[in-house]
Amino acid sequence: MGKLPESWEDSRSGGLTIVICGTSEPIVRHRMAYIGYEPQRETIKYRCPARHEGWACPHDAACNAGKSYGKTVRVDRTIDLRRFPPIPRATKKFERMYKGRTAVERVNARLKIFWGVDDGNIVGARRFHAFVGAVMIVHLAFATLLASTPRREGTLGKLRLGPIQKALAGAG
Repeated sequence: MGKLPESWEDSRSGGLTIVICGTSEPIVRHRMAYIGYEPQRETIKYRCPARHEGWACPHDAACNAGKSYGKTVRVDRTIDLRRFPPIPRATKKFERMYKGRTAVERVNARLKIFWGVDDGNIVGARRFHAFVGAVMIVHLAFATLLASTPRREGTLGKLRLGPIQKALAGAG
């Protein structure tokens, strides 16, 4: 495959955008509907958004050429593995998985900034691993202690609702 079809462009935000170059001015652009990942082919499959979402497109006859399912495009992941991951960035599954990654990155940042793990003051792999292990045990102890304490009732902040917000909260 190697490159994207001529009537398609990469939006660099987690999906493909169809570019319909028909008679319309300006050019019509719509985000393609992600259908899935095909591991045998190592391709990501996209479908015509009008057919997928059920709306009328003025270029339906030109793009879909009488197909009932609509135009589909397979994008080879080897074009750029970073831009075309198996799970596109604009999906809920990616967002859910990325939250886990950011949690791990927060722990790593805490190790580096608060505990000074990457300061270079510890020499030797055995001492470094022992230090990181001890820091992680302290983290686990604090997490267990925090989880076992009873929760405070009431609000934690000093935010007060105005009369309009109170009325809206009472109506809902």
